[in-house]
Amino acid sequence: MRQGRNTRRGQARGLTLIEVMVSIAVVTVIIVAAIGTRYLVVKQAVRADAYNTAGRIGLLLLEGWRSTDLAIYKPLVRLSGQLSIGKSTVGPDVTAAGFNLYTSPDGCAHYEIVQGPRHYYATLGYKNAVGAVGTERPYTIHVAVGFLNSYNTWDASKAINYIRLTSYR
Repeated sequence: MRQGRNTRRGQARGLTLIEVMVSIAVVTVIIVAAIGTRYLVVKQAVRADAYNTAGRIGLLLLEGWRSTDLAIYKPLVRLSGQLSIGKSTVGPDVTAAGFNLYTSPDGCAHYEIVQGPRHYYATLGYKNAVGAVGTERPYTIHVAVGFLNSYNTWDASKAINYIRLTSYR
């Protein structure tokens, strides 16, 4: 006896066009999400490295300044063998934090440090707080190191990445 349709069990059926298109769409969304996540992770790692380098530069400047007489500290002379350092006309603002801008004996107040492809801008500041009647407290010295997300010249409106270090002498 013959029936109108083939009803054998286990006969393989093919996938419909809709099923194939849906599976391709799902795989595409997963791949795009993975690529986007990887991009953000790499971007954050680069930024973390920049903060780490800025912190090391700031510590090098701060510790060098603490180890000498405050009035005669010359970062260009002292750090020229360790950093690619030069004079700059721009840098982070330390006066907003209440510090006086330190101008070294070589006439420089801001420094540009080049480490790899990134440029860092450092500014030194100080406070000499006077305590009770004629007694002086130790100098408060401050180093601010800023860097840009892009490798352009300094623009204070774009330079939002800072490391600020303060110590006493």
